[in-house]
Amino acid sequence: MAKEEQSKAPANDVAGSKPARKRRADSARDSSVGSALRSVYAQTVDEAVPSEFLDLLNKLD
Repeated sequence: MAKEEQSKAPANDVAGSKPARKRRADSARDSSVGSALRSVYAQTVDEAVPSEFLDLLNKLD
């Protein structure tokens, strides 16, 4: 961007210039999404292996 164009660019176009309120909202949303992903992952890890799958694995031995 030329110097003239940079000075005409709105403040919101500059990286890191979000208002504090918007940053808090983004942070809260990110935290919420992260929490939901951790919960789904934990449920998946704790899920039992289906007996049909175990039978197939035993046939490989």
